[in-house]
Amino acid sequence: MTRSDSSTWPSGFPRALHQTLLRRLPPKASSVHLEDLVNALMDALARGELQLNLTAMSPPQELKAMGWPEAHCQALLASGWLEGAASPMVLNGNQLSWRRWHGDMDAVIKELINRSNVVQATSICTTPSHHPALLDGLNPEQQAAVEAIDNHGVVLLSGGPGTGKTSTIVQMLARAVTLRPGLRIGLAAPTGKAARRLEEAVRKGLEAIPPTQRQALTSLPCSTLHRWLQARPGGFGRHQQHPLMLDLLVIDEMSMVELSLMQALLSALPIDSQLVMIGDPDQLPPVGSGAVWHQLQQADIRQQFNHGAIHLHQLYRNRGSLATLSRVLCDQGLSAFWQQLSLLPKSANVEQHQCNLSSMPRFLVQHLQEHSRTLQRLTAELMLELPDDAYTSTMLNTNLAVAAESLLDSLERLMVLCPKRRGFWGVDDVHRALLGQSLEAGVMRWPLGTPVMCCENQAELGLANGDVGLVVGQGDNLRILFRVISEQGGLTTRFIHPARLSVVEPALALTVHKSQGSEADHVILLWPEIKAVSATSADGFESASSFERKLLYTAITRARQRVDLVTAMASGRSDG
Repeated sequence: MTRSDSSTWPSGFPRALHQTLLRRLPPKASSVHLEDLVNALMDALARGELQLNLTAMSPPQELKAMGWPEAHCQALLASGWLEGAASPMVLNGNQLSWRRWHGDMDAVIKELINRSNVVQATSICTTPSHHPALLDGLNPEQQAAVEAIDNHGVVLLSGGPGTGKTSTIVQMLARAVTLRPGLRIGLAAPTGKAARRLEEAVRKGLEAIPPTQRQALTSLPCSTLHRWLQARPGGFGRHQQHPLMLDLLVIDEMSMVELSLMQALLSALPIDSQLVMIGDPDQLPPVGSGAVWHQLQQADIRQQFNHGAIHLHQLYRNRGSLATLSRVLCDQGLSAFWQQLSLLPKSANVEQHQCNLSSMPRFLVQHLQEHSRTLQRLTAELMLELPDDAYTSTMLNTNLAVAAESLLDSLERLMVLCPKRRGFWGVDDVHRALLGQSLEAGVMRWPLGTPVMCCENQAELGLANGDVGLVVGQGDNLRILFRVISEQGGLTTRFIHPARLSVVEPALALTVHKSQGSEADHVILLWPEIKAVSATSADGFESASSFERKLLYTAITRARQRVDLVTAMASGRSDG
């Protein structure tokens, strides 16, 4: 991908930054190599990465100077930009970073390590042997995670899809309320979608624990981190002077939490509050700068959490070739992934389709049209049952709420993902192909059952950036049906007039970044880059960035059952 595909900076911003540095901190020896380093660091920040590996196999794109990385390192050392507390950059080994973010990340990691050593007081005298039922059916890794809740102020629980993270969380919570009755517990995630998934998963998991613990955990409040922190323009309502009143906070999807949000959380969470963080270290870093979770996965940092850092390996969910390819991608890289994909039988639950990049693949259009017809039919059936006042109030009627939940659940049958928003096979390209002229006309003209995304946090409506609903009704009665988090922290369904939504867009397709925290039975991934891999050659793959690998991994792990990966063909006939 080019810089324009991945960067969140305005055009020309890195160059302007470089010129500013030249004026304010004139280097001892100026060189075009320094401009390359500024550009590369800004590209890394746009990907959520605070550090630039100067000895990576692949050099940054669009270098202006030759000799990467030796000549660039020599220019940096000669510039004086690494000297003194006022210098703009820090070089640790082969890792280059901006001094500001390096210091902030270092402070966050140190505070988490210090918090991990805060001993948790128990209300009753107990040992693991007193509650063997809570460890039944757990593997040794899961048991270690459950027991870590006894003594560690911070617990890191990492693992990929299907490794039993949710069931482990439930058992950890059950043990916590056994050791400390009356514990004030909160559940959180970075996005509304992820928070709802966490709340639903925990609620289902409670069926597997004893009645006493189940009762204590039945109504746990669950919300986004922004809502917990009472986000507002210019800052947060919760902070050191107005802290969160929680004894234990569980955060899922930690890979999406960026540095500034983590700083705000630590400011608002009392030092004696326990923190359990869960995530997949192989997923994409957050859109904002500072991948805290990925930093915490470094071996030397994990060691400082001792037995409070647990990684789950054993798979419990049968995901077929999806699981195999995910591990190949993480352990062996992109080249091995594409080669393994080409060897899969037709019966596998992952299949590659090579199509002509100049047009929208027929395979995709057919599946999306079929999915849209299903959503339209289910939406029309729901509308027949709605009372006159349904469009103006939260749905309280149990039967209607069940029907609305069923309709929203149908969204998770298919998810179409794109690596980028613009260009061939981008999100905008998919929406133009499916919605035609009605796309530009706005939400009031989109067909019944069209998936719609809320693109800004709107806490007053219970919505978060990335929440997806459906167009229901027509004309003056047109509303968007969302599943939202209520003021009490539970889930409910609500009709919201489009005029109350700050920014909306269709959600027939999503960028991979926007899909984080979501799952679907079937994922169709458009991958426009041409990947030609033979059994004897893997040209270009070993030099591909870790960002591209994480992008692909995040996309395919959104699928519960099946992935169809649509790639561009170099020449010849298309099968799409």
